[in-house]
Amino acid sequence: MSRSHVRSTAVAASAVVAAVAGVTGAVPVHAHTTQYSDGKDVGYFAYQPLAKQNRMVGFLSDRPLPENVVTPVSGLPSSARELLAGRSAVTPQTDTPRGYKLRKGNTPTNYIYKSADVYAIEADCDSDGCRPVQQVKLAIKEYVRGRTSKNWEITFYASRYSGPSHFHMEYYYECGVNIPNAKDKTCSTWKHDGAQGHAGPATAVNKQYIVKNFGKTPVVTKFPMINLLVTFNDGSEAIGDDGKPGEKFRGWDVCVTKTTTKLCHSTGDGS
Repeated sequence: MSRSHVRSTAVAASAVVAAVAGVTGAVPVHAHTTQYSDGKDVGYFAYQPLAKQNRMVGFLSDRPLPENVVTPVSGLPSSARELLAGRSAVTPQTDTPRGYKLRKGNTPTNYIYKSADVYAIEADCDSDGCRPVQQVKLAIKEYVRGRTSKNWEITFYASRYSGPSHFHMEYYYECGVNIPNAKDKTCSTWKHDGAQGHAGPATAVNKQYIVKNFGKTPVVTKFPMINLLVTFNDGSEAIGDDGKPGEKFRGWDVCVTKTTTKLCHSTGDGS
């Protein structure tokens, strides 16, 4: 092979490098030249698979991610998939102001409602799926004091589920009015009856509770609303199903008469 032909081969290899790089856009392709003892240069090329691109994402889910297991992206809540795709979550259409929803749960007595557990999750994701980095378990409890009391007591629960133990939590409080066959309102429209409206943001810790007056007007159904905002150990936030920070809990409806106050037999759920 002549020197000119060998050099032509090197040039051709460089052209193929450019073509491959142009098609893939991301695959690193490297050109090499080897010189033999007779002074001839032989060109060739090689490519190297691109390293997986990792991305951290914080979201909320009704179940935790298993540890030491890769969860496919398809197994994540739709809001988390939207975040990974770089799209804004679609704000849920709810009857409650600003998207608060009942997070399942149960009513063991006529005076206590406990939500289901919800998980604030920070995950490390790549093309294979996601692995949990830090997970925080959240819930609320609503306690109606009964008799002629017009106060409810809301307890926040937040504890480490997996990963680092350090996290920060804040809360927003709002009081809602269940309007039959119409969009619900906030208690700010019922201030004349003593209902306490919006409060927060304020720092919250595990098993902390707040006491709020929901008003004395009989035959008006009220419910509490709590947004728990979690900041993970690395300073990132958990994003809710409405694309905004925090998990929005709707409490159970409370039925009021002049002489009794207790949870209603059924409740709206915000849907």
